[in-house]
Amino acid sequence: MEANDDHQVLQQFFARGGSLRMLADVSASDLDAVYAYACQLFDAGEIGAAKRFYFMLARVDHWHFDYWLALGLCCQKLGEHEEAVFCFSRSGMIRVSDPRSSYFADVSYQLQGRRDFARKAFNAALKWCGQHSAHEPIRRLAAQSLAHCAAGA
Repeated sequence: MEANDDHQVLQQFFARGGSLRMLADVSASDLDAVYAYACQLFDAGEIGAAKRFYFMLARVDHWHFDYWLALGLCCQKLGEHEEAVFCFSRSGMIRVSDPRSSYFADVSYQLQGRRDFARKAFNAALKWCGQHSAHEPIRRLAAQSLAHCAAGA
């Protein structure tokens, strides 16, 4: 009976937004160091190795936007578009106002030939860009991709 109680406590902990990082009391500086190393691997073109580190980070702290976005980019570069879209949807749920998740999901949808999904995602990216000057590069890319997507339909 006690093991069942522990299981229920853990289920409630995770259902309320808890993460392994919290449960194991992993320091943010330790995760930052691993993330920095994964970024170095990514920048050096070691995408598979970077993906393994980003995957671990996303499992340890599944509420971290950057981990999911980076993992999605690795999957996308490796041609794993279903996995990439899943990662981008996770990052998009964490930081709804950031258009990068929608934009990069668009790219994977388009590469899969799923133009209807791509159009919807490009439009979402454009909406999230709004009038924010910081999002201007994404807005331009999304508008160009949407036009390309519409032309290919």
